[in-house]
Amino acid sequence: MKRKVIAAIVFYSLAGCMQNQYTRPAYINAPVDLTIALVTAGTYQLNFYSDNREGGFSGYGIFTGSTVASVAQTPDQVSDDITAAQAFCALAMQSNAATPVFMQIGAAANSIASGGLCDITPLTLVSGSYVALRARVERSRSVDNPYAYAWSAATYVQVP
Repeated sequence: MKRKVIAAIVFYSLAGCMQNQYTRPAYINAPVDLTIALVTAGTYQLNFYSDNREGGFSGYGIFTGSTVASVAQTPDQVSDDITAAQAFCALAMQSNAATPVFMQIGAAANSIASGGLCDITPLTLVSGSYVALRARVERSRSVDNPYAYAWSAATYVQVP
């Protein structure tokens, strides 16, 4: 009798565990320690640390807005479509933690020659506005994986 009780407890404990499975959001490493500096009139340099070892990593999206709220949405609030970003810096490489990287934004952007990731010339930043950077991983959500967002959390700064 004692064995049957123990067997029943173990069975119901395991059955309960199987019914309470929780799916966690698939995490994408956001850019770290983002800073911005004016390089020349109307051209800014974004400096940050990259830690994107995720499979399918494709680059960084640049998001701009007049308020923090307009650029700091959580990944589930941003469209998975790449056109959600005002500009995109496509990268085919993955990076390790603590790798300092930079890119320039503005009409006179010219950072690639000195080791920059991208030169985003069609985008104009306005002093006092906000710019956010998000890492992107190429994947799509499904019924089996509803938390597989394409964008990381935002790292943002105010344009000087």
